[in-house]
Amino acid sequence: MRIVPLSLQFLLFLGLQIALSMGLVFYLNTLANTNYQTFQRASTGFVESSNTIESLRKAFAETSNQIEQLANEFVPGQRVDVRDQVLALQQLAAAIRNNIALGNVREYSGGKINQLAQRIDQQAQELIQAAAKTASASPMEVKSLQNHLRIERSRIMVEDFGALIDSANQNLENTMQMLRGSTASLSNQYQILLVLFIVLQIGLMITALWYFNYQIRQLADITDRLIDGDATAALPQQKRHDQIGRLARAVQHFRTTLITLSDSREQLKTILKKYDTETLSRRKAEKQLTLAASVFDNVQEAVLLTDITGHVTRANAAALELLHCSEKQLAAQPLLQFLLGKDFVVIEPLWNQVLEQGHWSGEVQFQAERFPPITALISIKLMGEAREGKGHVIFVLSDHTEIRAREAEMQFLAEQDPVTGLFNRHYFTAAGQKRISQTPDSPFGIVLLGIDNFRSVNDALGHRDGDRILKEIGKRLARLVGPQATLARIGGDEFAFYFMSESADQLETDTRRYTQQALTAIREPIVINEYQLQLKASASNSLYPMDGDTIEDLLKNNDIALSMAKSQGGDQLFTHSTQIQNRAQRRFKLQHALEKALGNRELRLAYQPQVSLTNGQITGFEVLMRWRHGGEWISPVEFIPLAEETDLIVRFTEYAFAEGCKHIREWQRQTNENYHLSVNLPPRLLLIDKIDERLVDIAKSAGLPLSLITLEITESSFGSDPGLMSAQLHRLAMQGFTIAIDDFGTGYSSLAYLSTLPISKIKIDKKFVDLISDNKESCKLINSILAMAQSLELDIVIEGVETQEQLIQLKKFDVRMDIQGFVFDPAHNEDYWDGLFMEGAPHTYEIPDLMLAKK
Repeated sequence: MRIVPLSLQFLLFLGLQIALSMGLVFYLNTLANTNYQTFQRASTGFVESSNTIESLRKAFAETSNQIEQLANEFVPGQRVDVRDQVLALQQLAAAIRNNIALGNVREYSGGKINQLAQRIDQQAQELIQAAAKTASASPMEVKSLQNHLRIERSRIMVEDFGALIDSANQNLENTMQMLRGSTASLSNQYQILLVLFIVLQIGLMITALWYFNYQIRQLADITDRLIDGDATAALPQQKRHDQIGRLARAVQHFRTTLITLSDSREQLKTILKKYDTETLSRRKAEKQLTLAASVFDNVQEAVLLTDITGHVTRANAAALELLHCSEKQLAAQPLLQFLLGKDFVVIEPLWNQVLEQGHWSGEVQFQAERFPPITALISIKLMGEAREGKGHVIFVLSDHTEIRAREAEMQFLAEQDPVTGLFNRHYFTAAGQKRISQTPDSPFGIVLLGIDNFRSVNDALGHRDGDRILKEIGKRLARLVGPQATLARIGGDEFAFYFMSESADQLETDTRRYTQQALTAIREPIVINEYQLQLKASASNSLYPMDGDTIEDLLKNNDIALSMAKSQGGDQLFTHSTQIQNRAQRRFKLQHALEKALGNRELRLAYQPQVSLTNGQITGFEVLMRWRHGGEWISPVEFIPLAEETDLIVRFTEYAFAEGCKHIREWQRQTNENYHLSVNLPPRLLLIDKIDERLVDIAKSAGLPLSLITLEITESSFGSDPGLMSAQLHRLAMQGFTIAIDDFGTGYSSLAYLSTLPISKIKIDKKFVDLISDNKESCKLINSILAMAQSLELDIVIEGVETQEQLIQLKKFDVRMDIQGFVFDPAHNEDYWDGLFMEGAPHTYEIPDLMLAKK
């Protein structure tokens, strides 16, 4: 290797590594291709078998339909020609026995193929016998023959062909199991080969590294000896013809030159030593002067020098910039008089202290003309001897203006709410605890207020307008409570205040009165961007020391009561109690469990039918959500409000919508009826951008026409102004959805919705139906609603009908409506309706006749 250049040696080593890598890649590729071809053959055989089974099944279904039509024509005493059908069955049996595409299935389960063929041959013989018996059979015997042929056809279609399909699938599963074993074996081979390849590469690299390092180390050792002064060391490898030989010869030349330079170095040392001695003292002096000048000019603090009388003799740039003046202006008067602006009678004692004690420091505030005030820390140091009139004084000014401004800002932020300008929770709790510690025997009341559904308002109008609403509410509450109470915004939409009553006996009464007045103030309409909003709020109150010994306990109790008030629909006042605390703990547990309900498959769907009062036929279904958690069915009245507080209601509704579309489409296919789907749409879903496109995509993927989908919106969803969601509802209606008002008649302004929103259907609330039997006013009201809806050409659904008497009374009004309630069926899961529609016939309910009802 001594005559081979070093670069060629490296190329030989690199070529060996490339050859090994290519061999490994070729071997792995061959193994992968073999496994792929085996998989391709298995999948092709399964596809051919499946297609053949399906074609044979369709051929048998067509022949069976012809046999069923022919069997329906059997007449006692008359012979029917069935030769064509018998021949078709025999040919189909022969095809099943001999079809090449079923070779794989025949090897695995030939008995099931022969059984299917025998069953088809047997049906052919039974058809011949049935045709022969018809000539002498009675009508009952003919009907029995027809039923027997129908049962045999269904058995072959379901059991025998199903068993054949299962065999084909099992054959594929066995093949896939074999391939998985082969793949696992192949993976083990890959790992073993890769480990061997890595070990081989490491061995090659170590060998090459040792070889090249051995040659270079010899030269490095000689070079180190030359550096250490050993110029007589022998230098090997100078006769090599590669780069290492050239390097050895260069080192040899360097050694010769080094010996020559060594003699000159001693002479140079003697000359430089003399020069260094002469210049050392001069350099030290210059360095000290330069350092002092640099520090004085470049230090960030303002530094000024004065004489013994206090007049400025020199000032750095930072001082001139801080004081906004020149050195000439500063020298016109003593510096302390310029900074403090005081009479000399005040300044003289301070200056005497500096001259006598040698130092003084303090924080002062001064203001240059036409500039904002400056707060600075002044440090004064005497240098020299003042009694002899010699020396100078150093002033150092540190600007604390920004520090004091930040402290003031932090103090403001620590106590004030930046949106409303009221106190924040930190100040509220600190002041309250201070009140308790200073006057522990003085009772007071705390009121906590929370705006209902304020997050929906924020989502609809934006946080900027939401802050305007909070600011307005803060002003109203401030006018109400006055300066005698401490008012604060302690949360996103929560306000609190506490106050002292004139007497302890009146404290509870005054607290309740203040709470009701605060709720009334919040309910007053607010106009934001041409929208008139009438907000609702929930409230809670507690008393010190009856409901808690600390301000934190009182707030905690109020938080629990406020949460319960909101969970009960809002617009309520709750006071602290043990029962409320227990309910709050249950609510907290359910809220956390609800987040996992969909993933744990605890959320169930139920479908309640809507029945036409005209003929008793099902016109559609309303999909309802049910939750089973920990073996307990949680009421929708309890868990739906929890879901509506977060985005969970959006996920639940989209899930119910997708599942409902899929099942309704399947029931339509089974019964050949156009059932419609009704889904409750929460207000939070209407605030999502492009929700109409998402719902359209879900319905189209299920194949359900949009005209058969009804989106139900409760009146309470709109608040006092339906304009917030009007645009979204119009987009949904233009897409083809039907928009309905749920619980009609229970909201704020039902007629206003009918004139401004794209409403096509109304659902009359259950509370009207409950009083229909013994309340004439309720009957009149329902009759008026029905008349109005018919004049506006609106579809009508009445929910909550439970008794036959209610059904008869509604039928007296009109029959052009749909009924939903227990009088027909409660809500059942999809399995119940799948079983009901299995036969392919629509279900019809019995409608009582008015004449029979009178009798």
